[in-house]
Amino acid sequence: MNIEEVIANNQGGTVLFLGRVTNFTEEELTNFLEAQGMNYANKYSGQEVALTVLSTMMTPLEDDISYTLYDAKVPEARLEEFEAYYTKHIKPNTLMMSLKLSNDQERLKRQLKNESFSDEVYLKLFKMYEWGSDGVYENDDNRDITITFVKRFYKPDEFYDPAMVYSPITLSNIARDAKKPEILNAMLSMPNHEIKQSRKEDMRPKNLREIVALNEHVSSEDIRYLLSFNDERINTFLASNNAIGLKEQEHILATANEATKLMLTQNDSLDDKIFKELLVDDEVIVKSLLTFQKITKERLKAILEANLSEEVLAYLGENQSIEEIAEELLSINRLLDYKLASNRAIKRELLERLYERYGAEWMLPLSENPNVSPKYLEEFYGSDNQEVILNLASNPTTPKPILKELCEKNEHELNKALAVNPSVELFYLEIFALDSELIQLMTKNETYLASVNSAHVGMRSDDRY
Repeated sequence: MNIEEVIANNQGGTVLFLGRVTNFTEEELTNFLEAQGMNYANKYSGQEVALTVLSTMMTPLEDDISYTLYDAKVPEARLEEFEAYYTKHIKPNTLMMSLKLSNDQERLKRQLKNESFSDEVYLKLFKMYEWGSDGVYENDDNRDITITFVKRFYKPDEFYDPAMVYSPITLSNIARDAKKPEILNAMLSMPNHEIKQSRKEDMRPKNLREIVALNEHVSSEDIRYLLSFNDERINTFLASNNAIGLKEQEHILATANEATKLMLTQNDSLDDKIFKELLVDDEVIVKSLLTFQKITKERLKAILEANLSEEVLAYLGENQSIEEIAEELLSINRLLDYKLASNRAIKRELLERLYERYGAEWMLPLSENPNVSPKYLEEFYGSDNQEVILNLASNPTTPKPILKELCEKNEHELNKALAVNPSVELFYLEIFALDSELIQLMTKNETYLASVNSAHVGMRSDDRY
């Protein structure tokens, strides 16, 4: 049913509203309908009705009236449909200017409950709401406005639980997952909602600002706003955010404690200038820097010029972003070579060079590296070294006949290593699943998970019989 057509064909007629209408006042509906050439009514006294608008909350008498008018073939629309029609005729800029001038918070609250507004308009209106001194759930008005926000932007990819709309934790989920800077910007206009946590979780975010600080979609303007608090914890979370540039990194580093510096060392967007400054910091910071930062030729040059100890340099061997300079790392020192032997970022030909140089002495780290040639893994299998055998059991490159032979041994320690190996035959993984300890390990085994998921394809989430 097209409301626009009904109104166009029944100029001067009456639109009758049955049931409770909360998002508009009688005055607003009267003025709007008069502008459309129609009359407003919320009571039926036998008058001619051009359109009936039905709310979900009607009295028994209003129900009877709706049936009578329906039998008389009077067109009807749901309140949500009329709301969308009404909203289409609102000029957002005019509405916002009117609300700014009048500061009519009651009218603003009604508008925020209008689900027909676009997200863009809604967010602009949302930032005009005055929260007062209470938190987001601490009075009825704030709670109602918070719920409009959550209903609009809580869109989890997994199973949707309507009860989560009313859960305080849902706001933190939105702040964590939001992809649009405008949503994060609006959240920063809210009271800083606290999230209860135990002391053991001290380095997890505890409020909305800290969670927004972690979100890489936060805008440059909001990063500056967060920095303006000069809050040590906010700065620590921002330090790990890839969205911060050199200027923000310098600002954070100027007052950074050890925890904040450690976060900076794990930031994928760390500027080379900051990298070099951290390279002369405390050993714990340098070790983290060498472990987590992408190492380019320029950065390697700075590292070698820093005269670091062999033990600290060896942390480069754990770095997974060294493709550009991997060959240059070989033979810098023996300890580094040992760690490189198990590094999955090292290609097969470089691993073979390490084996040629060190031989069986390097068998333990090489046996856990999936980039090692299967022919060498077969050779390692002939050793009596139990640690090497355990590495082979978890190595996805280990030849299948060897894996099968290890599975047949049915030894618990071996089974623990085999349980995480996606190259192990599903037949054995299903046997492992009978062991409560092994099935916990198998939660990351792609082969087993694919089998479990395929078994559920086509099943409805609400099947009970």
